[in-house]
Amino acid sequence: MRNASRAPIFLLCWRNSLEHAWREEWMLGEIKYRLGGMLILLVGIVIAWVAIWQPLHQAELGADAVTWMPRIVVLVAVCAVFGFYFVVTGNRYPYRNVERQSLTTAGWILFAITALAAVAGFFWMDATLRSLGYS
Repeated sequence: MRNASRAPIFLLCWRNSLEHAWREEWMLGEIKYRLGGMLILLVGIVIAWVAIWQPLHQAELGADAVTWMPRIVVLVAVCAVFGFYFVVTGNRYPYRNVERQSLTTAGWILFAITALAAVAGFFWMDATLRSLGYS
């Protein structure tokens, strides 16, 4: 009788340890995505500092010519949107379907937000430099 009662407890403990291991693996994946999101945000901040803020600062100081790359605004928008997405959600809502090699609904929403942010950033930067007298 005593051996019969130990078997279900052993199986129960084994099942619990598998569930615990799965949760740890899932949490580790979540942490990796969130840390990756923080890294993407950091890269976006550095790029924005060098490619957007410094040309604006030069323009405010009255430099003869200001050089900036309009395409860099797209990269900053991608870093901001996807970095924020990964920090907030981790890997909870996948943005792509690996098997079909296509975007999910979340991916299309992120794409639309990125496109809007890039266009808005471009026109903001262009308008700001034009208002300071640069063309």
